[in-house]
Amino acid sequence: MTEFMVRAAADVCAWSGTLTPAQAGASQDIIQTINRQRPLLVWAVTGAGKTEMTFPAVAAVLASGGMVGYASPRIDVCNELFPRLQRAFPTVASTLLHGQQTQGYAGEQLVVCTVHQLLRFYHAFQLLIVDEVDAFPMVNSRLLHAAVRSALLPTGAKVYLSATPDRKLLYQARHGEIDVTYLARRFHGYPLPVPRCHWCRQTTLTTSLRPLLAVVGQYRQQFVPVMIFVPTVPLLTTIVERIHHRWPQIKVAGVHANDSHRIEKIQAFRQGQTTVLVTTTILERGVTIGGLQVIVWQACHQHFQANALVQVAGRAGRADWQPDGNVDFFYHRYTLAIAEAIRQIKKMNRRGGV
Repeated sequence: MTEFMVRAAADVCAWSGTLTPAQAGASQDIIQTINRQRPLLVWAVTGAGKTEMTFPAVAAVLASGGMVGYASPRIDVCNELFPRLQRAFPTVASTLLHGQQTQGYAGEQLVVCTVHQLLRFYHAFQLLIVDEVDAFPMVNSRLLHAAVRSALLPTGAKVYLSATPDRKLLYQARHGEIDVTYLARRFHGYPLPVPRCHWCRQTTLTTSLRPLLAVVGQYRQQFVPVMIFVPTVPLLTTIVERIHHRWPQIKVAGVHANDSHRIEKIQAFRQGQTTVLVTTTILERGVTIGGLQVIVWQACHQHFQANALVQVAGRAGRADWQPDGNVDFFYHRYTLAIAEAIRQIKKMNRRGGV
C-alpha cells in the first residue's frame, strides 16, 4: 500500500467557504463516523451542499496520510465532482477514473471514480464516500455494493450521500444498521421548487408540442438556461429539431446515454454556449447550472419514477443568486409517481422549515 505524507489538515484543504449551521452539524457527524467505523447515510435535499459538508472529514483523513475515495454510479456526477475536489485539495495527488477515461490509477491519494472502478481496489480507502448511492446501476446491485465493502479498509468509514435513498437504505436506517443524518434545507435557505403541473392531451405531448414551445419561448426572452427532460431518444430528437426550426438563433443540443459527444455538450451547456439542453434521465443527477429552469415533458411516462422526478426537479433553484427556479411537469395522466414526487418535495420543505 502506498504511504502518504502526514501533515496538518489546514494545509490540505484550500476551500475558503463557510458551512451553514445545518451543514456544520452534518459535517461533524461525518467526522464522527470515521471514529465509530459505522456506515452513515447523509440524507440531504438536492442542492444542500453535500460535497462541501464532506470537506472537513476528507481533510482530516488526507492529513493523516489515509486514502479517500469519492464514488458514484454516474459518470456525469464524477465529472462534476472531480474539478471541485481538485480546487478544494490542490496539493493532494488526485485522479478521475471511469470507463471513458484512458489513464489508470497511479498511486494518487484522492480518487474520484464510478462505483465499477472500485473493483480495482482492495482494502485501500480510509474514507469512502458514495454519492447518489440510490442511482442506477448501483441500486439493487449486489456486485457494486460488494465492491464498496471490498475497497474499504477494515477500519475505514463509509458514507452514503443521497436525496432519495432507496428502500434498502431506509430499511437499514430503521433497524439501526446504519446511522443517519438529515439535511432538509438547501444551503441558501430557500425551499425546493415545487413543480407546476400542466395537463395536456396525448396528441399534444407526442406531436403538437405547443405548450412546450410556449414555455421555451418565455424563457428565451429571459435569457436563462433550460433543461428539458424527456423519456425517449426519438422524442428528444424531435424536440431538438422543432426548437431549432422555430428559433434558429437558439443554441439547442440533445444528450442521451449513448451520445459520444455527451461530455462536450454538457460542458458547453455549463459554459453558457448552449441555451437549451434536451436530455433523458441520464442527467437527472450531477449537473449544477445557476439560474436553470427545468421542464419535464411526458412526466407521466413509466421512465419517470418518483425518485427520478425529485432529482430532476432538484436541478432548479440551486444558485444563491437565483434560488427560485421553475419546474414544469407536462403530462396527460397524473400518475402515482408525479404525486409521490411532489409529496416528497413538499415534505422536505416542511421538515426544513421553509
